Amino acid sequence: MVVYVEYAFLENFLFDGALICLSLTASKVPLKRWRIASAAACGGIFALLYPLLRLSSWKALVLKLSIGALLCMLAFGRIKNKKDWGRYALTTVLFFAFTFAFGGALTSVYTTFPLSRLPDFVTVIGFSLLSGLTCLLIAKMYRKRADFAYVYLCKVYINGKTGCGNGYFDSGNTATKNGLPICFLSPDFFYEILGHEIVFCGGQVCDEIQITTLAGTRKIPAYKGEIAVKKGGRDEVRKEVYFAMGANMIQREYKILLNAGVFEG
Repeated sequence: MVVYVEYAFLENFLFDGALICLSLTASKVPLKRWRIASAAACGGIFALLYPLLRLSSWKALVLKLSIGALLCMLAFGRIKNKKDWGRYALTTVLFFAFTFAFGGALTSVYTTFPLSRLPDFVTVIGFSLLSGLTCLLIAKMYRKRADFAYVYLCKVYINGKTGCGNGYFDSGNTATKNGLPICFLSPDFFYEILGHEIVFCGGQVCDEIQITTLAGTRKIPAYKGEIAVKKGGRDEVRKEVYFAMGANMIQREYKILLNAGVFEG
């Protein structure tokens, strides 16, 4: 078996660099190219020297974990306070998690396709695809996290009936009627609270608002009521509002589209 040192170094340099970048990105640490390159270079050198060592299984494990932690520290940079230590620890845990996950995925490919030796570019392509997929998952995770930062537990009071659900604060929703904010409820949540009253509105307990969509302008029922919004801890904001049925709110993490004026005053 012939091993080309430069190819082995370059492969491990690229793999370690990619894993470090993913770990730093997932833990929201700024990427410094020269730090990442230095850490990846150390990883490539270690990969070349490791086969020359004769260690017991537990010593080999300790050495690998220590080197992994060192690589993350080189890429992370100076640790100044307790918060940095926590973020560095998260980066290190993610680095090992990605390493094991990617290694397991690539090992399964070699097991599924028992060729004597897969070309090197197949491994590189597989690793690149996994890296791209992981980047997409990280971005989606943080988008979800950002959305949930504006999600509040709410209690709705309409015509003597109540309902609880998550509400999303939409700063773009500034609709008002008679000086009161208008909050939109998902159709299923609206029916859960009012049942058929939403369809057969005699004009005594509900009003109408006019909305404009791509399909044109139409009027929909609007019910006057109150909403209580939990703002962390025991703080609660209670506001008199109008409720209307909102479209395109099915199968979302929230059932209420809060108005920007709910928290005013």
